[in-house]
Amino acid sequence: MKFLDPHHPFFKPLWVRILVTLLPLLWAGVELYNGSQTWAMISLALGFYAALQLFWVFYKTPGKGDEQ
Repeated sequence: MKFLDPHHPFFKPLWVRILVTLLPLLWAGVELYNGSQTWAMISLALGFYAALQLFWVFYKTPGKGDEQ
């Protein structure tokens, strides 16, 4: 079991992948605005990890059942 499986059917629509990526990045901005750099860095790392998994890995590796 992965932390974030990019080939799960939930992440197939583009709008879901964008939303899952943007929410932690926006939250990092909220945390920076409130002066909490530690939580901002954690949220920023989660947002970048989500972007890497949901956009880079999603397009670079075939999903289950996509192989021919």
